[in-house]
Amino acid sequence: MRSSFGLAAALVGALLGGASGARASETRGTPPATHLAGFAKRVITPDPAGRPVFLAGFANGRRATGVHDPLWARAFAVCDLDRRRTLVLVAVDLIGVFNEDVRQARAALAAKEAGAQLVVASTHDHAGPDTLGMWGRSRFSSGVDRAYLARVREAIADAALEALASLQPVRFVIARTRTPGLIADSRQPIVIDDSLLALQALDGRGATLGTLISWSSHPEALGGRNTLLTSDYPHYLRARIEERLGGTCVFVVGAIGGLMTPLGLQLRDANGGVIRADSFELAQAVGERAADAALAALRARGRPSGSTALEYRNAELYVPLENRLLRLAILFGVVERRLFQRGQPASALFGEDLRSEIGYLRLGELEALLVPGEIYPELVIGGIQEPQEAAADFPGAPRERPLFGLLRAEYKLVVGLANDEIGYVIPRSEWDEKAPWAYGRRAAPYGEINSVGPSAAARLEEGFERLIGR
Repeated sequence: MRSSFGLAAALVGALLGGASGARASETRGTPPATHLAGFAKRVITPDPAGRPVFLAGFANGRRATGVHDPLWARAFAVCDLDRRRTLVLVAVDLIGVFNEDVRQARAALAAKEAGAQLVVASTHDHAGPDTLGMWGRSRFSSGVDRAYLARVREAIADAALEALASLQPVRFVIARTRTPGLIADSRQPIVIDDSLLALQALDGRGATLGTLISWSSHPEALGGRNTLLTSDYPHYLRARIEERLGGTCVFVVGAIGGLMTPLGLQLRDANGGVIRADSFELAQAVGERAADAALAALRARGRPSGSTALEYRNAELYVPLENRLLRLAILFGVVERRLFQRGQPASALFGEDLRSEIGYLRLGELEALLVPGEIYPELVIGGIQEPQEAAADFPGAPRERPLFGLLRAEYKLVVGLANDEIGYVIPRSEWDEKAPWAYGRRAAPYGEINSVGPSAAARLEEGFERLIGR
């Protein structure tokens, strides 16, 4: 790998390094490259004809009966021209990957290529295998196939390695748009981040090497009755982008807590008919319409990036485990996570914290926060309810500040479920686990049961403030 890096560096130097090369580029009218980039992908679809594959995201015991489309690990590698910093983002079509699995994937990559930073982000696919343990045959049994999870880690490292081996000079085009009507919010208060960001990587001839798309919606358009393995709407989104632009499309989710979802959408087809809920037709409509919004934005207002900036930071974060059901699941081995006490490993009975991770990325005119869960959009863009609902559990709770206030770049995004999955990250003032429930609800809202607890949001805010230094 080092020798291939050296060869690539020589090629870059020949094409871009000298003044004459830069003048030739300007003469041709082609903007000079700002970075090196590479893309790759690996299939990670489990075999439903072998060991039982329990699908994640809805009820227990939902066993896969076939495959509709492949699940992928898709890699986007980026490096500055002088090769001081190298980062690989690998997006996997999975419900989530715990931080310990990410650490093992990093070790596998480091054994073959030292020096590259690795970020693993899950799309939160609700029609992929259980990789967290919560959706096995019953509530008391894990749905994780450890041998499959080991293959996923290997595929992540292999995809990252191939993307690194294919690094070549690129320039980026960035576009941002809105997607009204394509995302529903299943929980009050209604706060939706319907922005979509597209980052297109062009080679020296102007051809598309790959595209990164960030959008905030749960991949669950098929609902809980589907038993076919599929990546849901990202399958159609990526296919449309690759058909129109070429290259490899990498998709990541943003602030999908709250709950940002295609469930409940009333979309119409070309003939004016209502598209059936919980169907592949709905997944296709959502994915292709989001892709069309990205393509239109790139055509109409895509901004060529002239910045050579590339910066990546990450930090361990210890998050209080206040969810008693999750603690029991860890205690009985249904969910495999280590607990910590003051930064040291501790038992499931007495450990206070989960060890997680946050990250910050700057790429040209883009800044990204790497969030290890499903964060509510009001924690990112603002919109925490004022005044607070009277029936919320923590009257007078301090309001967390919007995380985008920490960023200064023109283009901002969240990469959700990055390097971990700690569940929903909920504003403390909106926490609603005890009756009477807010908004006149007759039952507790969905969210709290799949969150580590009400202190997570403030802990993330504090962590990002320290990490970014703003």
